[in-house]
Amino acid sequence: MIMTRAIPMLFAAIAVLGAPSVLAQVDNDLQRQVDALKEQVRRKDIDLQVLAAKVTELEAKLADCERRGDPAPAPDPAPAPTDPPESTPPTPAPEPTPDDPHLPAPTPDDPHMPAPTPGDPHMPEPAPRDPRLPSDAPAPIAPPAPHDPSTEQPAPEFVSPEALLNAVRIRLREDFGARANSSDAKERATYHRELKPWTVDRARTMRHEVVWSVQLIEAMSVRGGRILIQAQVIDATGRELGPCTIELAGAAAKAWRGTSIAGRRATVRGLATLELTIDPELHEARPFRNDRFIGPCLEARVIVTQAVLST
Repeated sequence: MIMTRAIPMLFAAIAVLGAPSVLAQVDNDLQRQVDALKEQVRRKDIDLQVLAAKVTELEAKLADCERRGDPAPAPDPAPAPTDPPESTPPTPAPEPTPDDPHLPAPTPDDPHMPAPTPGDPHMPEPAPRDPRLPSDAPAPIAPPAPHDPSTEQPAPEFVSPEALLNAVRIRLREDFGARANSSDAKERATYHRELKPWTVDRARTMRHEVVWSVQLIEAMSVRGGRILIQAQVIDATGRELGPCTIELAGAAAKAWRGTSIAGRRATVRGLATLELTIDPELHEARPFRNDRFIGPCLEARVIVTQAVLST
């Protein structure tokens, strides 16, 4: 109990006696006593009763010191009013410095630099154009080349009259089937009725520009100044690929009028078309005209219209 009380009192006395204001009012003897007591407490070789007496004595001296101590410090005076801070004038913008002539001028290609204005000394002068380079002016648009049927690959059915007539025969079988050769009167009547619009549609759709090598056979003049020439289409070896009729009109007809053509070879350019003829009494190919036979009641021949004939 005494030890518990003595230790806090001892440190309190030390704190009070250590203050500068109290040290001026106590003598050196009290200070030595305190130091000696601290040493004894540290070494724990002091008797408890002696320690208690020392504590009581120190309490009395502390009370006396408090009575004779310095007056309480006066409250801090109110802070003196301070002048308002002077407003700092705005920092002037730095004056523009002249451009360094040794630095490169901004280029127009830089997206982060403003575009140079006319008369700007930093605007680079355009380099002289190299006459060996192509001109920057757009090249003139060439007109489309005229259509030349000889440069394109014709459809298989238009490579020759023979191929075109075979294509019509196949289409007839596909569209009418067995009705074309039926012995039933009702079916044959239906076939005859449907054959007329079918031929009109075939004549309208099966036409194409062609360039054929031909061997001319004979010519005949017709009304309107036209010339009809019977010819045989041939290949490069001279093999016959089917007959055709060439229709010349205008200047093309005038160039060939009065000219002997039998046996001559030429090149014909024009529009290959079909001339389909319906004959209800036709059931098979006629003699010497078997190449025209398409099917029951139907014949055809190939006519090249809008033709130009050259040798």
